[in-house]
Amino acid sequence: MHAEAANFDGVFDAGWTTAYQSADSINHMHERLHALGMEQVVLQYAAVEKTHLYYPSQLNFLQNTQYKNNQLFPKSIDAAKAAGNKLWIGLYYDGENWYTPPTVSQLDTLASRNLKVLDELYALYGKETVIEGVYIPQEIARYYWDGLREDATAAALATHFLNPVTQAAQAKGWKVMAAPFYNQNLETPEKLQTFFKQLFAARFKPDVIAVQDGVGASDAGKPHASTATAGNYERVIAKTCTQYGIEFWVDMELFRTDDSHALADSARLSSQLDTARAAGASKVIAYDLAVLGNAGLDSLEKWFPRDTSQTTSIRNHRSSSKSPKNGKLHHKEMRYYKLNGARVKTIRGYALTKDRD
Repeated sequence: MHAEAANFDGVFDAGWTTAYQSADSINHMHERLHALGMEQVVLQYAAVEKTHLYYPSQLNFLQNTQYKNNQLFPKSIDAAKAAGNKLWIGLYYDGENWYTPPTVSQLDTLASRNLKVLDELYALYGKETVIEGVYIPQEIARYYWDGLREDATAAALATHFLNPVTQAAQAKGWKVMAAPFYNQNLETPEKLQTFFKQLFAARFKPDVIAVQDGVGASDAGKPHASTATAGNYERVIAKTCTQYGIEFWVDMELFRTDDSHALADSARLSSQLDTARAAGASKVIAYDLAVLGNAGLDSLEKWFPRDTSQTTSIRNHRSSSKSPKNGKLHHKEMRYYKLNGARVKTIRGYALTKDRD
């Protein structure tokens, strides 16, 4: 096995820090990611309703966004081209978690807005070969769609939201990724497997399912998973994905479960990686770039050195960028966002923590 096969294949970028950085900073970050073998970069959101906008949109329902950091996508596309990375671009997130599942009408509205964002993104970036596909930012969890309401079913979720968005993106030639999560305190592996079978039987067929491993997330002090249990859940999802011809990845949480939300230690990360690979993950992508930062990338370079003899060559890439410069951060008061089941603490306009509940 090549040394790099046991390492990370990519990372999520929610935009909490990179949205405020210069092009040079983003270029340098992509170069470091590529050197680590983390060549799949998932830009988690195109837009978060009322708060963040990461590309130059003309859509009316996105014009009241508080923070219009609308150059993140263009900067990231240029940086990925120069470094030799691949991008997955996130779609529209309405800023609502699914603790109360959306009604069928709300799912239809959510699908409609995602389709409008998809069309606009394709008009802007459809010819960019660096874009591998799109990411559906709504995070799917079984227990929201298992009898909380009569109409809150896997079939309704697939029919009224997941399927139209997935099929429209694939019709444009873009792949589709989704990153569901689970909670070992609320479900068994068998229940989770049944839920995925229901989704796939309802014609939801993304190209990639990148399940969140849950090892960093917690709810009321109880971890969603541990290194001892995560494999049980990952294996059943991997098996179901294989049955339906869907590629199985793991979205590996880098952050500690305690209130510090700092980068976990190397022993835990190594265990998570080994578990994901053993479960059958063809790729492991880390969550997320805000947890890492430059100091975290320093740690990964030390803990998981890449076998440079296996490094992917970069052809026809642009000339080396200028020396990296730190992007200026907008000075904002401390605040918390509750996004998609993720508690995000921000200071001076950038996220310090992200705790998926």
